[in-house]
Order: sequence, then structure tokens, then C-alpha cells
Amino acid sequence: MTPRIARFLFAPLTAAILTACSATGGASGGEPQVRQVTQSAHCGLTGPGVALVRSSAELEALLDLGGQNISTGVIRQVNLEEEALVIVTLGQKPTAGYGVGLDSATRDNHTLKLAMKVTEPAPDMMVAQVITSPCVVLAIADEGWQRLEVSGLTESPILKTAGN
Repeated sequence: MTPRIARFLFAPLTAAILTACSATGGASGGEPQVRQVTQSAHCGLTGPGVALVRSSAELEALLDLGGQNISTGVIRQVNLEEEALVIVTLGQKPTAGYGVGLDSATRDNHTLKLAMKVTEPAPDMMVAQVITSPCVVLAIADEGWQRLEVSGLTESPILKTAGN
């Protein structure tokens, strides 16, 4: 292979690799840093909704309201000085087979937008007749967003002010 052909092939490959590396983003990449801490079919929270937790006191108050079934050991490992917790719950469901998880996270100026994916059992599916309370717990880097918008739930989009 001649040096000219090697440069012709190597330059675009190098550019593609560098572009891919920079697109993964970090704190300054523009994409919000959101990670799923835990997900459960039995959270113990009976009402559907979204809870934004920014302090240990807020977390303890939420757990006292019925969220004892959430993986509290995992949640308590989150440093609430660096990350906020967002707990999304579907409320009580009459059978197994329901779930909620993060579909996507984007940031638009000072609004953090979380799109949730809700799963339900198929109409003809055999499921356990047990009351469940599905939820997901997300940890979100505290990076200057001031408003939280959660969509994809059966109810209208839920808006919370972060108070940054």
C-alpha cells in the first residue's frame, strides 16, 4: 500500500473515531447525565407520580410515606450533594406485568426532559393476580437544570421545578 493511499484511508478513519469519542459526551457534552439506580415492580408507593429528591431528609420522608420496598441500600449510596434522585411510580396496578423505565433524557436550555417507557401485560397474557406498584429510581447529575419534565406516563406530562 502506498503512503498516499494509506493517508487517504487513515485520515477519514481517524476523524470518525475522534468524532465518536467526543459525541459520547461528559458533563460538558450537553447531554444530561442520567443513570438508573434501581427499578422494581413492588415499590410500595401507592400513588402514581414523580418525586424529586435532593436531600437525605426528603428521601427519608418519601420512604416513610410507603416507599420501604424500594432498594433503600442502593438509593442511600447516591451522593445527594452531587446528584438528585427522581422516583417515577405508576401507582398501584392490579396484576404483575407492569413496569416503567427511562426511554430517553434530553436537556433543552434549563429544562431536563425525561421520556419514560411504560410496559403493560398483553391483554391475553396470564399474569399473577397481585397488587404491584412499579417504579424506577434515577440519579441525575445536578448540572444547572431548573425544571424537570417527565413524559410517557399514562397521565399528562408531569412538571417539577428543581429550585436550582
